[in-house]
Amino acid sequence: MPEAPVTDLLQAKRQSDRTYAERYVRQFKTDAIAQIVAPGRKTSRLLVSRLQHDSPDHGLTEPMDLDAVFSVLIQLRRQDRRELYLDGKLVHRGSFPERTVSIVNHWQRPTANLLSAFDTVIFTVSQAALNEAAEDQGAPPVQELVCEVEGCFDDTVWHLAQSLLPALERPEEVGSMYAEGVLLASTTYFAHAFGGMRPPPDARHRLSPAQIERAIDLMQGRLGEDISLSMLAAEMDLSPRHFARAFRQTTGETPDRWLRRQRVERAKAMMRETALSVSQIATSCGFASPAHFSRVFASAVGVSPNVWRTQILN
Repeated sequence: MPEAPVTDLLQAKRQSDRTYAERYVRQFKTDAIAQIVAPGRKTSRLLVSRLQHDSPDHGLTEPMDLDAVFSVLIQLRRQDRRELYLDGKLVHRGSFPERTVSIVNHWQRPTANLLSAFDTVIFTVSQAALNEAAEDQGAPPVQELVCEVEGCFDDTVWHLAQSLLPALERPEEVGSMYAEGVLLASTTYFAHAFGGMRPPPDARHRLSPAQIERAIDLMQGRLGEDISLSMLAAEMDLSPRHFARAFRQTTGETPDRWLRRQRVERAKAMMRETALSVSQIATSCGFASPAHFSRVFASAVGVSPNVWRTQILN
């Protein structure tokens, strides 16, 4: 039986990711939803969502499905009035200030009565993802994530959420490597901070010359593709987290930053040496759109691609 075309496989994966993502926000009525899905270390999936509701008329959320999943929520704005129910019992009534972090266990069938506007980032963390994080660090399994029902403050979670906001504004432009790296790091942090994960002392790792040469060859050969951290790590027989850390310690850059810089350099060469349009060059160099290319190029070089090309050719 012939294999399915690559485009069909990609469309099937995107549809599967959309279905997975929608499953964890369908309990809410929102004015705006943005979501990013990334692969976990092995079979799990990682998800972050931003939910916004600008009026105080949401009311009670639908019960969540019983599932081995935790939701880590952080409030981007003050939520004046809310009630949280676990297994049908009221466990908290009050406000959640901006920056408040809270965690709910889906096995407890959480529901919330949302009586004021909200703007919330939700990290959906499956038990499978926690197990993979613990295995990756040589630590015992993490049984649960725990936080006070009235919430807590955690600067790291706040900064993780803030770092993802630009990506959540344009999720279609987010590369697999970036999304995977940030969400893997988030899951590991949650396991540490809220699950008590304590791995053995960590040795400093670097890639061997052969490994770094292989990784660079792979990325340079596929600059026009949405290459993932998992694929590169598998080539080195490492976990994505170990590969990303070792790559940074070896080169001084994260894989995502290195790849972005190489794409900009290739784009420069193509603008000097070919008559291709900026739009064609953007596609050839792996950017999600001409607008995405312009933003990344201007951030790196200081001027837009068209201005740079005019200056160089003149």
